[in-house]
Amino acid sequence: MRSALSSLGPGLLYAAVAVGVSHLVQATRAGADYGLSMLLIIIFACIMKYPGLRFGGEYAAATGKNLVTNYRERGWFIFSLFSVSQLFSMVFIIAAVSLFTSGLLQVAIGFQASPVVGVAVLLVIVSILLTTGRYKALERLTKFVVIGFTLLTTLCMLLVVERLDWSISAFSLPAFDMPTMIFVVALIGFMPSPTDASVLQSLWTVAKANQSGRRASKDESRFDFNVGYVTSCVLAVFFLFLGTAVLYGGGIEMPTDNSGFARRLLEVYTSLIGDWSYYFIAVTALFVMLSTTLTVTDGMTRMAVAIGAETWPNENWSSNSRYGIVLMILCFSALLVIQLLLSSFTRFMDMTSVIVFLIGPFLAWLNHNAIFSDEIEKEKQPSKIIRIWSIVSIVSLFALMAVYVYFRLV
Repeated sequence: MRSALSSLGPGLLYAAVAVGVSHLVQATRAGADYGLSMLLIIIFACIMKYPGLRFGGEYAAATGKNLVTNYRERGWFIFSLFSVSQLFSMVFIIAAVSLFTSGLLQVAIGFQASPVVGVAVLLVIVSILLTTGRYKALERLTKFVVIGFTLLTTLCMLLVVERLDWSISAFSLPAFDMPTMIFVVALIGFMPSPTDASVLQSLWTVAKANQSGRRASKDESRFDFNVGYVTSCVLAVFFLFLGTAVLYGGGIEMPTDNSGFARRLLEVYTSLIGDWSYYFIAVTALFVMLSTTLTVTDGMTRMAVAIGAETWPNENWSSNSRYGIVLMILCFSALLVIQLLLSSFTRFMDMTSVIVFLIGPFLAWLNHNAIFSDEIEKEKQPSKIIRIWSIVSIVSLFALMAVYVYFRLV
């Protein structure tokens, strides 16, 4: 147990990635707009995405390599498809996370700015922190933030239990018209996190091994990920309950701008704890989203650097300067996306969620093939139950993607 506790790091970084857009934005909106009827959708997403997300850390612990390297070793065709899709989606993900975090930043410290200016200020802060602290500081900050926010959200959840309608009818699935289908896909896309978080998990696992001088064992890697994953899934359900208890059926609509949405979210907490707690909760939520922005931006930068290293292996991609250059390019690209495409905060979040949803099943399939390849000894591979679970989840996600495409075309 002592060894397992010391190995915690990449799993908590995963939790920080997860407790962001999927929880504070999408899960809260699900409760506000649909009530408890979205609970089964969230549970479905958490169950179906578990194998594909888990395999990233396990593969890195077993081989000492990240998933980007595995994709490259399987041929240029697969690697090219992965690289193009990720370089496209990572800009949208950074933009989406930064947009909401900048809204919280404005609410917490009381200043107003346009979305582009607010995100620019935030990304400057994030870039400074990442280029000076890197992995060790990132892991240390995240542990405290995730634990503290988990306790705060659990407290609020206990305060709303009596407000919820626990009848069976309250959990019935909604009618799947076109708007509902689009929202369900957007919810699953980020719930409990995008599937490409598995790649980030593998990169962080390798980074931690390089820092500590040893690779995590199979049990340590699994324990680390499960702690972060279970935490993120439980918090997703809690945010659904909070949105339902405070906002559902009250005729209250979530604002469509980032700072307005952030302010309404904080009002959910203060309505339960008291007005005196507004700034305390604002600062706490800000640190949560700041840790999410840090982990997402760091992870996406590492992924882009890894893609570059596999594409041009003779170049020195391990230098800090390459990390900084890639970081600046991604941040500038995220600002450009916001400037060109932002018309509504919630619509932008849904668009980003749909993008990562469509990529997810393919990554789950790639990760399944990686962990069950001949490269990994049988005793280090997951059990047969997990293998079957993974196959079922891949088929289910592809089937849901087909249903979504059908709804969009018909």
